Amino acid sequence: MGRSLRAWLSLVRIGNASMIALAVVVGYVSGGGRDLSTLAIAALTAFLIGAGGNVVNDYFDRFIDAVNKPWRPIPSGIVSPATAHRASIGFMVTGVLLSILLPWPCPIVAFIASVLLYEYSRWIKKTGVLGNLVIAGLSGLNILYGGLASPNPWPSIIPSLYAFLLILGREVYKGIEDVEGDRRYGVNTIAVVLGVKTAYIIGTILLLLVIGISPIPYLLYGYNEFYIVLAVLGVDVPVLYSILIVGRDYGNAFKATRILKVPLLTGLLAFLLGVF
Repeated sequence: MGRSLRAWLSLVRIGNASMIALAVVVGYVSGGGRDLSTLAIAALTAFLIGAGGNVVNDYFDRFIDAVNKPWRPIPSGIVSPATAHRASIGFMVTGVLLSILLPWPCPIVAFIASVLLYEYSRWIKKTGVLGNLVIAGLSGLNILYGGLASPNPWPSIIPSLYAFLLILGREVYKGIEDVEGDRRYGVNTIAVVLGVKTAYIIGTILLLLVIGISPIPYLLYGYNEFYIVLAVLGVDVPVLYSILIVGRDYGNAFKATRILKVPLLTGLLAFLLGVF
């Protein structure tokens, strides 16, 4: 694999963009969608918009990365800032244009998501709490976007809420992890503004809500046994473990935020496999 190709795969964050596409698949399938062409377009548009958001994030972080991560594609000189910026816009515009092939609400959602991703990288993430809400909101919106492309969008609300709460709880814990650096650079996270203990309480409430809603699809929407097994073992257990280790020592927030990456994937798989 060539150096340039590796750099672009790194910029796009292929794994992250694929997770975004998977979230759209979950929303579409949960809403009864079975048309493969619609599914492919919805997933592709989300992948492109997510990829554009990842690239533009590196573009705006290029000066910070020059100090902290000089090996990244832009500060290392493999990809020029202007090229990365143009590519990010190209990815997002292509995604929005393709979304016109989907049911009418989808292009609006695609456009809003693109604008939010760009503005998040440009300035919103520096605000702390607002940045956390935007990231969590976009995570839930991925699933809802798939639901809007399906015959019945309403069932996508529960997995969308799950994603929102899980990501927001993780972001609050991440604020505990980064509290010293955020305070130094004026990033107003909950941990900086209200203190680490309050941030832990708020993050824990959000994560407990994730556990609280996990039985709902099985009890009320007829999801199968695959769902409940994955939801309990792949979501509830790691979430509860994360809560406990941070409560024992706030210094474990770094470990907890890494553990909380697990239920991001297993939760999506639970909703995807549980509907059949």
